[in-house]
Amino acid sequence: MEIKKPRGRPTKVNNLLEEARQFKQKKLPPDKPMTARIYLAGQALAGLLSNQTGYVRFEDIRREAYDWADKMLEEGS
Repeated sequence: MEIKKPRGRPTKVNNLLEEARQFKQKKLPPDKPMTARIYLAGQALAGLLSNQTGYVRFEDIRREAYDWADKMLEEGS
């Protein structure tokens, strides 16, 4: 009786998916609820950035986006 040698690489147990799940759970910050103000600021930011052609300071564009969000919320009240 002849014993066959294994061919190729030995099979490894693939734990990559499980490791990724554990890493994701460990690194995720606690969820913050999305408020209407944050949502509207994001929408305003997208619009503001689409019209920009040059360099823009992040602080300035962020402040302007929140200003627009506040204006939109005042209109709804």
